[in-house]
Amino acid sequence: MDARIAIVGAGPAGALLAYLLSSRGVDTLLIERQSDFAREFRGEILQPSGIRALEASGIRLDVLRTARPRFFEAYLRGRCFFSVEVDDPEALIPTAVSQPHLLEHLVERGQATGHLEFLRGTALRGLEPRDAGFEMRLLESGRDSEARRRVPFVIGADGRASLVRKRIAPRVVTRSTPLDIVWFKLPLPDAWKVAPRGRFEMGGGHLLISVNSPDDQLQTAWVIIKGTYGALRKRSPAEWAEEMAAHADPELAEHILLHRDSMRSPFLLNAVTDRVVGWTAPGALLIGDAAHTMSPVGGQGINLALRDAIVAANELVPALRSGGDLDTAAARVESLRAREIDRVQRIAAVPPRIVMGTTAAHAIARRGLAMLGRLSRFGAIREGIGRNPVLSALLDGVTEVHLEV
Repeated sequence: MDARIAIVGAGPAGALLAYLLSSRGVDTLLIERQSDFAREFRGEILQPSGIRALEASGIRLDVLRTARPRFFEAYLRGRCFFSVEVDDPEALIPTAVSQPHLLEHLVERGQATGHLEFLRGTALRGLEPRDAGFEMRLLESGRDSEARRRVPFVIGADGRASLVRKRIAPRVVTRSTPLDIVWFKLPLPDAWKVAPRGRFEMGGGHLLISVNSPDDQLQTAWVIIKGTYGALRKRSPAEWAEEMAAHADPELAEHILLHRDSMRSPFLLNAVTDRVVGWTAPGALLIGDAAHTMSPVGGQGINLALRDAIVAANELVPALRSGGDLDTAAARVESLRAREIDRVQRIAAVPPRIVMGTTAAHAIARRGLAMLGRLSRFGAIREGIGRNPVLSALLDGVTEVHLEV
């Protein structure tokens, strides 16, 4: 197949865009350096904005592996100050999805069109401008020699360490992200098997987020102040468990300590927030984390990546069908996405200062949040919280994104 577009990186942005292009008759090459999608860390919380993006693309959640919370709870220093039950099965709420299963599904759907070639376990080693496009140097896992492929247009969806980004060499704006996250899994508590939940527990300098995972485990994120991991990794996972239990509610603390030796795949995510200024170069476009690395606050990475893919398809498909200027079409993607990316990054920078802060002022702010959470049992207060523009931006996005092709 002589691809008209090559996409580097089969994460949410790359895999969805590859499916959208191929299902509309565009011969597409998708390159993924990993041999499978079971990586150490993946953002797996779909917000309503991400769910709508998948549904608009014809991808139904009921065919994917998901875990939908029934209860959402928030704790301050071990005491619950907010709890809500969602018993409407049609309500759009944050939902955990198995990202490996989602990506395999998107690739399979794309390959079924006959217009998608997928190179799994193949790394991009070089990208050189050529007449009317690029020449890519590709190295397949287990091979000693590189292959070369020429393509008219390249899309970098290859994450925060994007080689395509490095080749384009754009200006990058970085925002302070004063936190890191340790991700790990534990056996699922019995009560959570009956009533799935998402739990948020905060205290000075610490935040613990726990949710049911699609593989029936307890997925936990331990948010710590940036720079403290060096001392932390000198301690054993069992000692980590004791430290985390000290900041959890009694029920969860007991479970963490009981299963301290069963911690699966602890992984440090070095939190970074940045945004490329200039997502395009002649013959190339960046999307997803390659264009904007998101703070983990609010679980926005996968959702914004999916929305990038829809906007990119909206702009590129008409140009490909009509023989129009792809560079001009690609440039519109950034102009349409920049406002939402910038707004969400600004919003996501605020909660860590309050939740992770260690001063008296931060403690007062946390108590204020807890008071507001307790008052949310009153209908008028809860409705007001639901209309909050900050919460709305994290759940539903900032701009309207619709699939138009």
